[in-house]
Amino acid sequence: MIAAIPFKRIALVSLMTLSFGAMASVAQAQAEVSFVKPENFSDIGFNYVDRTTAMKQLEDHFKALAARELPGKQLKIEVTDIDLAGELEPAARVDRLRVLRTVTIPRMSFTYTLSENGKVLKSGKADIKDMDYQNASNRYFDSEPLRYEKKMIDDWMAKDLLGKDRLARVTP
Repeated sequence: MIAAIPFKRIALVSLMTLSFGAMASVAQAQAEVSFVKPENFSDIGFNYVDRTTAMKQLEDHFKALAARELPGKQLKIEVTDIDLAGELEPAARVDRLRVLRTVTIPRMSFTYTLSENGKVLKSGKADIKDMDYQNASNRYFDSEPLRYEKKMIDDWMAKDLLGKDRLARVTP
Protein backbone atom coordinates (compact mmCIF):
# COMPACT_ATOMS: atom_id res chain seq x y z
CA MET A 1 0.00 0.00 0.00
CA ILE A 2 2.80 2.44 0.88
CA ALA A 3 4.60 1.69 -2.42
CA ALA A 4 1.38 2.45 -4.33
CA ILE A 5 1.17 6.05 -3.03
CA PRO A 6 4.41 7.29 -4.67
CA PHE A 7 3.42 5.51 -7.89
CA LYS A 8 0.01 7.23 -7.87
CA ARG A 9 1.64 10.61 -7.26
CA ILE A 10 4.12 10.04 -10.07
CA ALA A 11 1.32 8.95 -12.39
CA LEU A 12 -0.80 11.98 -11.44
CA VAL A 13 2.07 14.43 -11.90
CA SER A 14 2.96 12.84 -15.25
CA LEU A 15 -0.64 13.05 -16.44
CA MET A 16 -0.89 16.70 -15.39
CA THR A 17 2.38 17.51 -17.15
CA LEU A 18 1.14 15.89 -20.36
CA SER A 19 -2.17 17.75 -20.10
CA PHE A 20 -0.49 21.13 -19.63
CA GLY A 21 1.89 20.37 -22.50
CA ALA A 22 -1.02 19.48 -24.76
CA MET A 23 -2.88 22.68 -23.84
CA ALA A 24 0.24 24.78 -24.43
CA SER A 25 0.81 23.28 -27.86
CA VAL A 26 -2.81 23.97 -28.83
CA ALA A 27 -2.54 27.61 -27.67
CA GLN A 28 0.70 28.28 -29.54
CA ALA A 29 0.74 29.23 -33.17
CA GLN A 30 2.25 26.88 -35.63
CA ALA A 31 4.36 28.39 -38.36
CA GLU A 32 5.56 26.66 -41.46
CA VAL A 33 8.28 28.44 -43.41
CA SER A 34 9.68 27.34 -46.75
CA PHE A 35 12.12 28.91 -49.18
CA VAL A 36 11.24 28.63 -52.86
CA LYS A 37 14.32 28.36 -55.12
CA PRO A 38 16.76 30.03 -52.71
CA GLU A 39 19.52 29.68 -55.30
CA ASN A 40 17.74 32.47 -57.22
CA PHE A 41 17.41 34.88 -54.27
CA SER A 42 18.85 38.36 -54.82
CA ASP A 43 21.23 38.24 -51.82
CA ILE A 44 21.09 35.64 -49.06
CA GLY A 45 24.82 35.39 -48.46
CA PHE A 46 28.03 34.52 -50.21
CA ASN A 47 28.31 30.76 -49.78
CA TYR A 48 26.23 27.73 -48.85
CA VAL A 49 26.91 28.06 -45.12
CA ASP A 50 25.95 31.76 -45.11
CA ARG A 51 22.74 31.07 -47.05
CA THR A 52 21.74 28.09 -44.89
CA THR A 53 22.43 30.00 -41.69
CA ALA A 54 20.47 33.06 -42.85
CA MET A 55 17.46 30.97 -43.91
CA LYS A 56 17.48 29.09 -40.59
CA GLN A 57 17.63 32.35 -38.61
CA LEU A 58 14.75 33.86 -40.60
CA GLU A 59 12.69 30.67 -40.27
CA ASP A 60 13.27 30.61 -36.52
CA HIS A 61 12.29 34.27 -36.28
CA PHE A 62 9.00 33.75 -38.15
CA LYS A 63 8.22 30.77 -35.90
CA ALA A 64 9.04 32.61 -32.67
CA LEU A 65 6.94 35.61 -33.71
CA ALA A 66 4.00 33.43 -34.67
CA ALA A 67 4.17 31.55 -31.36
CA ARG A 68 4.22 34.80 -29.40
CA GLU A 69 1.87 36.99 -31.43
CA LEU A 70 -0.57 34.55 -33.07
CA PRO A 71 -1.61 32.02 -30.41
CA GLY A 72 -3.93 29.32 -31.70
CA LYS A 73 -3.39 30.28 -35.33
CA GLN A 74 -1.37 28.73 -38.13
CA LEU A 75 0.93 30.79 -40.34
CA LYS A 76 2.33 29.48 -43.60
CA ILE A 77 5.12 31.47 -45.27
CA GLU A 78 6.68 30.73 -48.67
CA VAL A 79 9.68 32.99 -49.17
CA THR A 80 10.36 33.72 -52.85
CA ASP A 81 13.16 36.31 -52.60
CA ILE A 82 15.50 37.84 -50.05
CA ASP A 83 17.88 40.76 -50.41
CA LEU A 84 19.77 41.24 -47.16
CA ALA A 85 20.66 44.70 -45.87
CA GLY A 86 23.96 45.94 -47.20
CA GLU A 87 26.10 44.55 -49.93
CA LEU A 88 28.95 42.07 -49.94
CA GLU A 89 32.12 43.82 -51.01
CA PRO A 90 34.81 42.00 -52.94
CA ALA A 91 37.76 41.21 -50.72
CA ALA A 92 41.06 39.46 -51.10
CA ARG A 93 40.38 37.72 -47.80
CA VAL A 94 38.33 34.59 -47.34
CA ASP A 95 35.74 36.39 -45.19
CA ARG A 96 33.84 38.96 -47.17
CA LEU A 97 32.65 42.22 -45.70
CA ARG A 98 29.00 43.36 -45.80
CA VAL A 99 28.87 47.14 -46.17
CA LEU A 100 25.67 48.96 -45.21
CA ARG A 101 24.65 51.97 -47.26
CA THR A 102 21.39 53.89 -47.37
CA VAL A 103 20.65 52.49 -50.85
CA THR A 104 21.26 48.82 -49.97
CA ILE A 105 17.99 48.27 -48.12
CA PRO A 106 16.71 44.89 -46.92
CA ARG A 107 13.88 43.40 -48.99
CA MET A 108 11.88 40.22 -48.86
CA SER A 109 9.07 38.71 -50.93
CA PHE A 110 6.80 35.93 -49.75
CA THR A 111 3.30 34.59 -49.83
CA TYR A 112 1.48 33.94 -46.59
CA THR A 113 -1.64 32.30 -45.25
CA LEU A 114 -2.93 32.88 -41.75
CA SER A 115 -5.57 30.41 -40.61
CA GLU A 116 -7.31 29.21 -37.49
CA ASN A 117 -8.94 25.81 -37.14
CA GLY A 118 -8.69 25.27 -40.90
CA LYS A 119 -10.37 28.60 -41.78
CA VAL A 120 -8.26 31.10 -43.73
CA LEU A 121 -8.25 34.45 -41.94
CA LYS A 122 -5.89 36.29 -44.26
CA SER A 123 -3.61 35.47 -47.16
CA GLY A 124 -1.64 37.32 -49.77
CA LYS A 125 1.68 38.25 -51.25
CA ALA A 126 4.03 40.49 -49.32
CA ASP A 127 6.86 42.53 -50.80
CA ILE A 128 8.41 44.17 -47.79
CA LYS A 129 11.34 46.53 -47.54
CA ASP A 130 12.76 48.97 -45.02
CA MET A 131 13.84 52.21 -46.69
CA ASP A 132 15.04 53.64 -43.35
CA TYR A 133 16.71 50.53 -41.94
CA GLN A 134 19.70 52.35 -40.49
CA ASN A 135 17.69 54.57 -38.12
CA ALA A 136 18.08 54.28 -34.38
CA SER A 137 14.70 52.64 -33.70
CA ASN A 138 15.78 49.05 -34.29
CA ARG A 139 14.75 46.93 -31.30
CA TYR A 140 17.57 44.43 -31.85
CA PHE A 141 21.14 44.81 -30.62
CA ASP A 142 23.94 45.52 -33.08
CA SER A 143 25.28 42.03 -32.44
CA GLU A 144 21.99 40.35 -33.46
CA PRO A 145 22.36 38.51 -36.79
CA LEU A 146 19.97 39.78 -39.45
CA ARG A 147 18.69 42.51 -37.15
CA TYR A 148 17.42 44.67 -40.02
CA GLU A 149 15.56 41.81 -41.65
CA LYS A 150 14.02 40.73 -38.33
CA LYS A 151 12.80 44.27 -37.63
CA MET A 152 11.31 44.39 -41.13
CA ILE A 153 9.44 41.12 -40.49
CA ASP A 154 8.26 42.42 -37.10
CA ASP A 155 6.93 45.59 -38.74
CA TRP A 156 5.09 43.58 -41.42
CA MET A 157 3.48 41.27 -38.86
CA ALA A 158 2.44 44.16 -36.62
CA LYS A 159 0.90 46.19 -39.44
CA ASP A 160 -0.51 43.60 -41.83
CA LEU A 161 -1.47 40.70 -39.57
CA LEU A 162 -2.15 42.35 -36.21
CA GLY A 163 -3.26 45.87 -37.21
CA LYS A 164 -0.80 47.52 -34.82
CA ASP A 165 1.82 50.22 -35.20
CA ARG A 166 4.50 47.96 -33.73
CA LEU A 167 4.98 44.82 -31.70
CA ALA A 168 5.30 45.06 -27.95
CA ARG A 169 8.85 44.98 -26.72
CA VAL A 170 9.80 41.63 -25.26
CA THR A 171 12.50 41.48 -22.63
CA PRO A 172 14.59 38.33 -22.39
